[in-house]
Amino acid sequence: MEAHRIEISRRRQRVLYLLLVAFSVRLAWALFDIQVLDHREWVEAAQGQQKKRVVIQPDRGRIFDRNGIPLAINREQYEIYLVPRRIEDPDRFVAEFTRIVPYDEEELRAKIARGGWYQRLLRGVERETVQRLAEADIEGVGVETYGVRDYPHGDMAAALLGRVDPDNIGIEGLELQYDDALRGRAGFAVHQRDALGREYPNFTYPLEPPVHGKDIYLTIDVGLQEIVEAALGDAVENSRAMSGSIVVVDPRTGEILALASRQGGEAPATTALNHAVVDQFEPGSTFKVVTLVGLYEENLAAPTDSVFCENGRWSNDGRILTDVHPYGWLSIEEVIEESSNICAAKLADRLGDERLYEYARRFGFGLPSGLDFPGEPRGLLRRPDQWSSMTSASVAMGYEVMVTSVQMAMGFAAIANGGELLRPYLVSKVQSMGGTTDFEGRPQRVRRVMSAENARLVTRALVRVVEQGTARSAQIDVLPVAGKTGTARKTSAGGYVRGRYTSSFAGFFPAMDPRYVVFVRIDEPVGAFYGGAVAAPVFRRAMESTLISETSGGDASLVGRMRSPDRVVWTVSDSVVDLPAWPREAADSTAGGWTPMIELPEDLYEEAVEPYVIDVRDERGPPEPAYDPRTHVKIPDLTGLSLREAIARASRLGIRLAFTGTGRLSGQTPEPGEVVPRGSTVAVSNP
Repeated sequence: MEAHRIEISRRRQRVLYLLLVAFSVRLAWALFDIQVLDHREWVEAAQGQQKKRVVIQPDRGRIFDRNGIPLAINREQYEIYLVPRRIEDPDRFVAEFTRIVPYDEEELRAKIARGGWYQRLLRGVERETVQRLAEADIEGVGVETYGVRDYPHGDMAAALLGRVDPDNIGIEGLELQYDDALRGRAGFAVHQRDALGREYPNFTYPLEPPVHGKDIYLTIDVGLQEIVEAALGDAVENSRAMSGSIVVVDPRTGEILALASRQGGEAPATTALNHAVVDQFEPGSTFKVVTLVGLYEENLAAPTDSVFCENGRWSNDGRILTDVHPYGWLSIEEVIEESSNICAAKLADRLGDERLYEYARRFGFGLPSGLDFPGEPRGLLRRPDQWSSMTSASVAMGYEVMVTSVQMAMGFAAIANGGELLRPYLVSKVQSMGGTTDFEGRPQRVRRVMSAENARLVTRALVRVVEQGTARSAQIDVLPVAGKTGTARKTSAGGYVRGRYTSSFAGFFPAMDPRYVVFVRIDEPVGAFYGGAVAAPVFRRAMESTLISETSGGDASLVGRMRSPDRVVWTVSDSVVDLPAWPREAADSTAGGWTPMIELPEDLYEEAVEPYVIDVRDERGPPEPAYDPRTHVKIPDLTGLSLREAIARASRLGIRLAFTGTGRLSGQTPEPGEVVPRGSTVAVSNP
């Protein structure tokens, strides 16, 4: 019996021993697995509980105008998140939290029930709310800061600047074009986490600071941008147009000084679509300068040559061409001045298909201008072997060719600067946060389009357009303007539609020492639709406002010279014969980049021009009594004007106003039309 008990005891000991051996082997294997085979995974799991990697977002680079005025900056925002594991009493938490932050209680309880260390709750929380949460010291809620994009000037230049997505990544406009430079690179820090989930900085852990984005300085002048947007917005609204765009460029460098788009109808004042860059359209008569340049360059015509314009109606290869007004014989300059389609077609035939195409290419049409902005199209200019028998006439009139507003502005800039096509650009420099300049924009020459002499002749014709032709509404009272109007029917379903037009004006100011080249386009105006009636006044208003505000491309002497009494222009004859000369040839710099040599035209006319007066309503009148405009001034009719408009007009004329109220003017002394010495005071009556 005793032996049996001993045997059972030994069996039990053996089983226990085997169990102990098996447990030891399993424990040893587990330790080997943890410390050797799966060591990395277990370390990562432990670190996941003990450490937290915190991403440090970089500051997005800012965008400034040419004078350092901020256009896009960063603003701090707040985000609320939950830490469900630290919420011991959900009912109490919900009651305390919703007393400060309005939030759906059922949804809040659902987020708490999910558990974990992080549940995003709200973004874009006001600072006052964050302060109240901090004062309440509610366990289980946290706050993080993040940067959002802010545009101090609201919607101004919105189509140019573009926008970013919720993660601060550029998705439109310049924010997209220069996103790599603006975005920067994120850094990180590793925090220590205790058993309760509380985080503490640990300076022994890795730390990589973020690389902040670079600042972008544009060529845009914010003052000029504001002026052109106001002028464009009023024009689109008053004409009930579908849209409008305006480009202002410095012809000496290719810098874009202002670039604006406006959507009409029920759309918001500005949209992300930048019509000035991406819209393609048939330019109409503004394209006639291409034929004129080709004729002058090929010595196929002189300004005084005559062309018969068929008295307003002409059959060309079975196609009937008409002019707005019937003309007989016109000189080459008068063809441009009166914008005769018939004579433009005849002159294009003289130039020939190949050469007409060549000069259109010289101006850059059918090719991207190279503007540093996303989505710029090429336009359309088909090769001559794809032309029909009527294409040459169509191209001469600005049809069967598609252009952009930027391309048109740069084409006229080539005329204004003496014949050089430049690449337009929007960024003057890219600068790191430390102040180091990483990129600097410079003028870039594309090609010579025409000689300086022929640029002078074309300028002469364009001044006639403004002084005596279709663009008289673009005249400015101080110095002559050169420009050309354009009106083109729009197409739909393969044909031209009656009543739908693109109205445009391209011009530069001052004509003899150009600082601004402006292209204005109004798309589908209702009612008046000619470029001279719809687009040219936008140019005039923008340039006059620029002078009044002394926004003059950084050259303060320009405003002073324009306001000087001996430069005031009173009659057409004065404006076309009393002009400064300019050098014959341009010179290219061979070092340090290319800087255009500004070539100023000689006197526009050798022959005398019969004077007539341009009054404030752009009408012709009888010759004025003789007086010296350098010492005397003719008092304009100020009645009906607002005080602001009257002050602006008086400032341009060199007279003073005496007034008492703020309403529209109802009377004045001296009477309109009287000639008084400069500096005289006009007493006006207003409510």
